[in-house]
Amino acid sequence: MVRGDHLVELPGTVRARPPEETWEVLAERLPRYGITRVARLTGLDCIGLPVWTAIRPASLTLTASQGKGATDLLAKLSAVMEAIELWHVEQPLHVAARGPAEDVHPGYPISTLPVTSPFTERALSRMVWDWTPGTGLVSGKTVLLPADLVRRRAQRPEWSPDVLRATSTGLACGISRHEALLHALFEVVERDVLYQDGQFDGRLRTLIDPGTVDDPYGREVIDRLTAAGMTVELALVDGPYGLPVCLAYLWSEDYPAVFAGGGCHTSPVIAATRALTEAAQSRLAAIAGTRDDLAADPGSVGAPPVHPARGEGLVPWPQATACFPAARGGLADQVDQVARLVDRVTGHEPMALYLSDPAEPVHAVHVVCPGTRSRRGAMPR
Repeated sequence: MVRGDHLVELPGTVRARPPEETWEVLAERLPRYGITRVARLTGLDCIGLPVWTAIRPASLTLTASQGKGATDLLAKLSAVMEAIELWHVEQPLHVAARGPAEDVHPGYPISTLPVTSPFTERALSRMVWDWTPGTGLVSGKTVLLPADLVRRRAQRPEWSPDVLRATSTGLACGISRHEALLHALFEVVERDVLYQDGQFDGRLRTLIDPGTVDDPYGREVIDRLTAAGMTVELALVDGPYGLPVCLAYLWSEDYPAVFAGGGCHTSPVIAATRALTEAAQSRLAAIAGTRDDLAADPGSVGAPPVHPARGEGLVPWPQATACFPAARGGLADQVDQVARLVDRVTGHEPMALYLSDPAEPVHAVHVVCPGTRSRRGAMPR
């Protein structure tokens, strides 16, 4: 275990510091971020995978944030970090310029950003926005990004065009800046790959035999799910980045709805366990009913039993993951590697908005990667 801005390898994740030290830093700062309660949700479901929630009653976005992890402490940290991310996007942004892109010259086409409607580049370049400074993750240069990529509709002036879609994709928090940046980049890659898979009706997926996953923590997660009566479907999704991206689905007779989760990491097993535990967390979110953004109707409740897409011909996990090389270097090295990879694939440099004060021990970032996309809504089978 290496300290500083290097790696602390934990079951299902990689962090900059041990969880006990991270919690010691966060615990006394919860009131600063409006967090009044951190609660354990695990026992509301029969699976037993740790899931926690952090509550911010005065939130301008989501009041309840959830987190999962291999232990109660990791799940608690995950929930608190998500709540802190949202607190940061609710704060005022520094506006460095105001005007249309054709005058500001941001260095990338506005049409490569997430937009709500298919406007032409010419139309987008003439719309007036506030611009906030970010940093290019390859060049290190200061870049300008439309503030509306972060500001929610309720935070924008009434006269501003509702064209750019503010999403949580690329929003991350960490005990070091590089920890936050790496997790943000992984999320952008994951959602872009899953978006592309959706465009191909799921044909980019390789279905995995869950029984062949041989990592101890991965085995524990799958065994817990199957022991609780879950039907488990796990897939690796092919994408242009060459990084492991996993997609998981859960279904059971006791709550007959399909729950999905995705994950990306340089480690295939971390990508897989993120997808599986995210699906389990989504199920628990529906059971707890505390998320502000939950649909009134889960949609697939009462649907016919769900079975794996194939009972035979599933690919063994070791065979499917043999092509992925081991990660190299510490957190800073991996941020640089993934940022350059995104740059090569999209043709555009990924950019980061640093949302937190550099003097603070908790770092919040929003990574924006022009040319990438993310799905809206559920991930269909």
